[in-house]
Amino acid sequence: MKLLRRLLIVAVLLLAVLVAAAALLPRLVDSDVLRSMLILAVRNHTGRELTVEGDIRFALLPRPALVLPHLSLADAADFGPEPFASVDGARLNLRLWPLLWRRLEVASIRIDRPQLRLKVDAGGRGNWADLLPASEPASPKPSTDKGLGSTLAGRIGVGQLTLHDADLLWSDQRSGRWARVHGLDLDLDGLDPARPMPVRATATVDVGDPARSIRLDVATTLQRGADGLWQGPDLRIDGELAAAPLQDALALHLTAAASFDPAQTRLRLQQLALDAKPVQLRGELTVARSGDTPVVGAQVNLERLDARALAAQLGKPLTLADPGALSSITGNLELSADAREVNLARVDLNVDGSAWHGNARIGLPDKPAVRFALEGDHLDLDRYLPAAQAPGAQSAVANPSAGAQAPAVAVAGSPAEALRRLTQINLDGTLNLATLRVRGLVLERVALRARGGDGRLALEPLNTSLYGGALDAGLQADARGREPTLHLKLAATDVAAGPFLTALTGRDAVQGRFTVAGEMTGAAATGEALLRSLNGTLRLSGSDGVLKGINADRTICQGRALIARARDKDPADCDPSPDTRFSALRMGGPLTAGVWRSDDLFLEQQRYRPGRFYRLTGAGTLDLATGKADYLLKATAVRWGGEAADPEIRESMVPVRVRVRGRPGEWHLKPELGDGMRDEALRKLQDKLGPGGNDGRESRGKALLRGLFGR
Repeated sequence: MKLLRRLLIVAVLLLAVLVAAAALLPRLVDSDVLRSMLILAVRNHTGRELTVEGDIRFALLPRPALVLPHLSLADAADFGPEPFASVDGARLNLRLWPLLWRRLEVASIRIDRPQLRLKVDAGGRGNWADLLPASEPASPKPSTDKGLGSTLAGRIGVGQLTLHDADLLWSDQRSGRWARVHGLDLDLDGLDPARPMPVRATATVDVGDPARSIRLDVATTLQRGADGLWQGPDLRIDGELAAAPLQDALALHLTAAASFDPAQTRLRLQQLALDAKPVQLRGELTVARSGDTPVVGAQVNLERLDARALAAQLGKPLTLADPGALSSITGNLELSADAREVNLARVDLNVDGSAWHGNARIGLPDKPAVRFALEGDHLDLDRYLPAAQAPGAQSAVANPSAGAQAPAVAVAGSPAEALRRLTQINLDGTLNLATLRVRGLVLERVALRARGGDGRLALEPLNTSLYGGALDAGLQADARGREPTLHLKLAATDVAAGPFLTALTGRDAVQGRFTVAGEMTGAAATGEALLRSLNGTLRLSGSDGVLKGINADRTICQGRALIARARDKDPADCDPSPDTRFSALRMGGPLTAGVWRSDDLFLEQQRYRPGRFYRLTGAGTLDLATGKADYLLKATAVRWGGEAADPEIRESMVPVRVRVRGRPGEWHLKPELGDGMRDEALRKLQDKLGPGGNDGRESRGKALLRGLFGR
């Protein structure tokens, strides 16, 4: 009982001492002295002025604490009057029991609204440069003193660090770029490197010009290993990205096993997993420092990328011919990047079911350069062409005042402007495709070399198999002049015309094997404008073919029938076939403003009578833009093995002129018998006037007719 009474008395005395200390300690500590000591210490270590606005005070209850008022550190010279750093206030809560054993332990540190402003002036000087140690410090004498930091590290423990509403601003006067981290709330439990330290932080990061903003929620457990690496095996980042192009905020979720090497300034993220609405990937990421430049390396397993959805998020919806194009991209990438280039060392992607392999380098930023070597199994380019506009949409775009809404994506400039931008890229690469589909045409085993830069672009050679034949072509573009120009060379050999024209025009109008060769120049345009600008030469030859929907034999036969009736003879039967079969077709000539003129057209048409054929020669034009043709041909009947002497054959060899107009599949043929009928009328009149005199001279009537008709 006496022991209990004594213990109670001791407890009451201790409580009285604590209460008295809590009341007297703040009065025994001189705030002005502490303020002066703090200002002098900062001035000696940094050379800058520290402003203390308020009293520095100690509190004993409810726990011992050091309370700091508003503090601000002056900026470097010539960087303005705003402070370099400031805090609205801070509180250090101490643990009482360790103090009794002469051991300082901080239960928690709370810093309210810390602010830091990092600036780079026009000369490239940072306002923090004078706070860094000298680059080549004098070698100090060896000392056995472990220093204050080591002593405090062994004696001071911090239970929790809290930053509330921190604000960090970085700006570069040379480039006008800036970045800001604001609204930062940080909670760090246990500042003991030997033990795991849970970390939780939330902040908003803004980057300017163009303005971009992301809200981050970060959590991990930090621990320093024996090798000096800081580990965060359970890193989690949740973010919400908002930027000027984005229509809605883009949410993302990232997890990884993180490690940081302070000696190498290297951050590594293993077991990386990024999940956002349009993209999902796994892989590894390394960020290191090479001099003053960050270097990034990554191995990425792209599990899902919906480029169409991403473009819509960026406010640039894709209006392609296939509404599902670019919605499924998967594969693997190995890449590295620095401030000068992005190196895709390995590309292994599946884009909309098409496999792509290769590598590429993209140079940045002032003078872009692209190097690539890509292979693909197939590419249906028609899927990625702009979608056809609805009727009236083009007029609505041309007259926006009419109240019509502009299309989601408009062509960025004219073809000439697009070509100018493309020719400024230092380009060098190869492309190989097993199959390529474009405008309905199917090309196989495509091999292309692309080179460009300094206002020029060359796509040559282009080699491909084309409908049983081969195509060798080359395209050069020159954008150095006032108007960009195109120069095209092509040689297509033994191409099956039927499937080629059916795929290109949707009409089965011609059959046979054709060879085409030409060289032409044109303007940087599309569609009819491009065809109208073409000038050059073009030659075509074909064999063993059929012109469908046109029967030259029947038209010639109808013309011959009129001549036969004029001679009072029975006409021969005509070919009932609707098509024209030919054994040979040749034509060539100049191409002017998209109109191809041929003065040497030659066609041998097989007649339905065995052993006989027509030989058609003539001239005319073909308008490449409209497909309309206008030819005047002279048809002569010929028999295989030489010209026979019987009267019927000789009569059939009388030339007949035929006019051909229209376009493939819509031909119109008409015999032009003006000269033939005039010759026949002249012959009949001469026969009626009778023979000439015995002296061999013509009669006066025949001579008169010959003068009138020029015969």
